[in-house]
Amino acid sequence: MAQVSHLRCALCGSPVEGPGEICKDCEERAKDPREWSRRRFLTAGTMAVGGLIGIGYLATALKVLVPPPSAAAKLQFIGFVDQFPVDHYILELYTGEGFPDGVYVRRRADGSFQAFDFHCAHLQCPVQWNQALQKFFCPCHGSVYNANGQHVSGPAPRGLYPHVVQVTNGRVYLGGIIT
Repeated sequence: MAQVSHLRCALCGSPVEGPGEICKDCEERAKDPREWSRRRFLTAGTMAVGGLIGIGYLATALKVLVPPPSAAAKLQFIGFVDQFPVDHYILELYTGEGFPDGVYVRRRADGSFQAFDFHCAHLQCPVQWNQALQKFFCPCHGSVYNANGQHVSGPAPRGLYPHVVQVTNGRVYLGGIIT
């Protein structure tokens, strides 16, 4: 009486002849470079998704570490000259990189304007202007900046980023960060 094999292929479930765990058809398909196994498909999919997430994180990190050039952002109208009191910073909303951001703007006694990004140079926390002390303070880690945006104390490695300000016919326009 002939002996019947009770072994089945691990991939397709067909009866297996001989000592292997995979049938002859599955062995041949596995050798074909165009054939994708479930494991190969899931590995490639996981790598692709991981790569996309990694690119997103890299782009975000570069955006924080490397400020955009001033020419990258269009000038935006933020108000008339008379709306800005002399030697007092006003926090203005600015959409430079496609998302709303804050910029401190002031008109100096000589009629010129200054504008500074409201993010601390240390870890990008929003700084706050103190009119009585004439300084910017970071509430997160204690960095302090003078009225000209220069670093005075704390862990920040540099001063606040200045922005382009242009006055035309009594109208004030704000542009991107000056690098």
